[in-house]
Amino acid sequence: MIEPLIPALGWALLNFVWQGLLLGGAAVLLLWSLRRADPRWRYAVCGLALLACLLLPLVHLLWLLTQDPGELTELVELPDWLLQMQELLPALVNGWACGVGLMGVRLGLGLAWVARLRHQAAPASVVWQARLDALAHRLGLRRSIPLRLFDGIGSPLTVGFWRPVVLLPAALLSRLPVPMLEALLAHELAHVRRWDYLFNLLQSLVEALLFFHPVVWWLSSRMRDEREQVADAIAAQSLGDSRRVAQALAELSCLDEALPPTANLALSARGGRLLQRIERLMTPQPHATGWKLALPALALACASVLVQAQNQKASGQVQPAPVASPAPAAAAHPAALAKPADAATPTGVMRLPVNARHALVLDDDSGKVLMAKDADAVVPIASLTKLMTAMVVLDAKQDPNEKLRIVREDVDTLKHSLSRVPVGAEMTRQAALSLALMASENRAASALARSFPGGSNAFVLAMQAKARSLGLTRTTLVEPTGLSPSNVSTASEVARIMAAAARYPEIARITADDKTRVPVNGKAREVRNTNRLVGAKGWDIRLSKTGYTEEAGRCLAMRMKSAGKDVTVVLLDADGSAQRLRDAAAIRKQLAKHG
Repeated sequence: MIEPLIPALGWALLNFVWQGLLLGGAAVLLLWSLRRADPRWRYAVCGLALLACLLLPLVHLLWLLTQDPGELTELVELPDWLLQMQELLPALVNGWACGVGLMGVRLGLGLAWVARLRHQAAPASVVWQARLDALAHRLGLRRSIPLRLFDGIGSPLTVGFWRPVVLLPAALLSRLPVPMLEALLAHELAHVRRWDYLFNLLQSLVEALLFFHPVVWWLSSRMRDEREQVADAIAAQSLGDSRRVAQALAELSCLDEALPPTANLALSARGGRLLQRIERLMTPQPHATGWKLALPALALACASVLVQAQNQKASGQVQPAPVASPAPAAAAHPAALAKPADAATPTGVMRLPVNARHALVLDDDSGKVLMAKDADAVVPIASLTKLMTAMVVLDAKQDPNEKLRIVREDVDTLKHSLSRVPVGAEMTRQAALSLALMASENRAASALARSFPGGSNAFVLAMQAKARSLGLTRTTLVEPTGLSPSNVSTASEVARIMAAAARYPEIARITADDKTRVPVNGKAREVRNTNRLVGAKGWDIRLSKTGYTEEAGRCLAMRMKSAGKDVTVVLLDADGSAQRLRDAAAIRKQLAKHG
């Protein structure tokens, strides 16, 4: 049985190369036509296309095995290159088998990771279990879903399908308000209701078997993206508040914890394209109806007929001719998201209402103000202060490799903000600068000021002198972190701070990375940019800094390239992370519109 199986399997895999490309092309057209439809339809298209990817080589293999075994190797009437391909089939099948084996190991590690989570997680309190049960009842789930707490995961997770469990990071209980946590739990329960864990597991099996084809990976990735959007929609419908779900996702995106590579089997609230999910929840689009809803089934049926016709056409030969294989932020109050945006229309070339109470969009090349909203009001600027801190540090030209130690003096006693850098931790001055700018780490900023010649007091005087040298007459700085509400400026002067910071290549390099690894206590630690737009698809951000305190609200300053223009965007005192992201996205769209 093995002797005819190897050539048959080889030809089936080779022919799937062009068959998969056809399926991928059909899926692209269908997904484009349904881009404004309910995400359930796009999810169905991806699922059916992935199923077709599995069935086509399987059916082809079975058809070849039904032929006369002697005919499978009788290729004397075919071109020389097919004869050479025949000789390579055993090596090709062996290579495929090794790849499937490695993918099986990857899948096994993921299942082992899930099993460890279930075993080590601790039961949640009775109060939180009752909240989850109430949400499950609202979503139509008749069974009780256990809620467990686990440290070391960066997002709520759903694992298991026969006996599903919802896992919640213990740290979120103290970092997010109850309404935000309920929104995240509703999202996870939506996965349970749809048996998404089972379908995700089947997806992983298809990926393991057809690992060599890029169309399979693309379809699987799109399927996971659409799955998260479906869960978002179900959670928003059950809560009756899509903005609350968007706010919860935005706050979750600000956490630095990342999931391990083996976590693809778990269903995470941070999965998919998070920024697009938030934007879709904030500005829902009308779903397409009518004939478009029947389009996926019709097109897939046509594709299947075409493939079968090709197979029937080739059946008159001994063998079908193959082709070559192609190559830390605190949560805002939940009521903030429901708060209406300022109705006043900003001044400037662009007419665009934004939620931020103070805003400025500046053309860096011409210096022309494209949009302004109360841009000269003096307000707290929170961690945008750290841009000035970084400039003063770099101006001092101290040794970047000098070791700094975090001491109790660096601990925030004003806002009691969280920190991932413990007292006693050691790092270089360069590492502290990266932590302060990218992760907005307050203790690192304090250590930079404390190690300045003359100490923290001399550092503050240097900051004030730097502000005067930049002509900042409405900017006041009293400490290096931005925690004090006495650190104030205006949107217009923050834009000037951004222009000055852009002249420091080190600041631009650090803040334009979406993530990096920083050595702390001799061990590399992954740090993510607090601005989740950095590195996101369609965004070309050259310099960036976020900020938040209760007095300052959500702040964002960035220099980016959009529609061929270099622009500076300053947003001060937005109601929440979701509103801040929505403002930035609206500005980018308006820039593209004006060209």
